[in-house]
Amino acid sequence: MENLNGTKIEGPLQKKLKIAILHHDLEPAELKFREMFQQKGCFVDFLDIRNISEEHLLGYDFVFNRVYSSVASRDYIILNKTLCFLKFLEDKGIFCANSFKASLADYNKFELFNFLSKFGIPTPPTIFVSSRHAIEKHAKEAISNFGLPIVVKRNCGGKSYQVTRAHSFEELIQILNEMFDLAEEQKYYAGFILQKFIKSIKDHDCRVGVVNGEFVFSYARSYIARNSEDRWMSSTSGGSYEFPYLVSEAEKDIAIKASLAIGACFSESDIIFTEDGPYVIEVNPSPGYFVDSFDDLERMDTLVNKLLDSLNPLPKSNTQEIQEVQNIQELEVYY
Repeated sequence: MENLNGTKIEGPLQKKLKIAILHHDLEPAELKFREMFQQKGCFVDFLDIRNISEEHLLGYDFVFNRVYSSVASRDYIILNKTLCFLKFLEDKGIFCANSFKASLADYNKFELFNFLSKFGIPTPPTIFVSSRHAIEKHAKEAISNFGLPIVVKRNCGGKSYQVTRAHSFEELIQILNEMFDLAEEQKYYAGFILQKFIKSIKDHDCRVGVVNGEFVFSYARSYIARNSEDRWMSSTSGGSYEFPYLVSEAEKDIAIKASLAIGACFSESDIIFTEDGPYVIEVNPSPGYFVDSFDDLERMDTLVNKLLDSLNPLPKSNTQEIQEVQNIQELEVYY
């Protein structure tokens, strides 16, 4: 029997599970996760990615990666170190949540686009801008292929940092030049992406949680305005408010497919509903949580329970999620 990371588990857990929470700057959510794991009888250590080597992680049963993509604006190079560590651990057979592939999709939005596109999962068409020298070429290409407005984002980042829209060629050039200026100051080298603006037919998006290929929760987030008069994007940290939302089967299905496409054992996908059906805007393998939110605490508790369950072998009658992961290349998309 194997868990979703491909790591062999030989029967039920007989000892106290030893967990490493890999982090950059500690946030309240990580302190709460440690408390939740400890309440389940686990031994938990915090390990700062900046101060450790690969060998420090070898004694753990489970490594919980909480190095956020938002770190890129102040310590971009550490994300490469994190990816190298995850690959090393997976090669050693140590369970990581999330996986190397899922974390790569988290730290590189263009790779996320490629993963989703490979399986025909609807997501905004995307162009990668790697350097300032290619700005005009890619700006013309984006406008020609996508029309206006164009969504501009950091290729690596989180919490809606440096996400905006351009409404003309001149504005797009100005935005990219300003973004590259700031990138040079911050020593951020992951580039930027240009995306087709996909119009929603609702006044909110939805975020869909998936663990081990199984739907676990959903909620909606209101749209906010940014560099525009209309409300077009969602960001809880940017001012969106959350409210209960009963996800449709189509939204649930596409979120599960997106999570499997990036090899995530858990994720929260941002989904909008269009005239052509649901679109995946982003997939978040390391979502942030607010510990003063009862809803977030419930989501965190669900995640902890599901992750610990995945470290135990499942009965033969409950192997559907495992089979879905093994058959990921046979995914059929219904849109």
